Amino acid sequence: MQHIPEAEARALLAEPLICEDCPDWEHEKTQPHSLSTETGLVDADGIRTGLHVKLIFSRSPSTGIVRHIFTVYKRNPWGLTRVYQLEVSKWKKHQPKDKHQLSHEHIGRSRTEGDASWSHWTYDEIIVHFCRQTNITFKPPLSHPEDFRLRG
Repeated sequence: MQHIPEAEARALLAEPLICEDCPDWEHEKTQPHSLSTETGLVDADGIRTGLHVKLIFSRSPSTGIVRHIFTVYKRNPWGLTRVYQLEVSKWKKHQPKDKHQLSHEHIGRSRTEGDASWSHWTYDEIIVHFCRQTNITFKPPLSHPEDFRLRG
């Protein structure tokens, strides 16, 4: 995966970003216990920014691990470059085997470990942190990935 310098990532996230009508959470085809949603971002004037958000939620029935991986990418002709990523993991039965499995965030190439409280965050606390770090407003607000909603 391509990475950008931290200063460039912060510059891309400095202005308010809007995620309008984010698609419903869908099951990942390759990972049946994962749900994801993704779409492009616009600025306050409704103009496309070239940034893309992808949110992944997974709950493993065998290990009890709950993982949130929320990412902002920059679209390029050659693919996506990660701008920001928040990964929050909650471990019930097993403990992580290495430091990379612990909760952390990336801003460009920079990686920061989350503190112990992150593993106790609710979905709402995780999305608030993600939105604060990335300057994104979801319109309408996102529901929890496991909330059942009727389609109509």
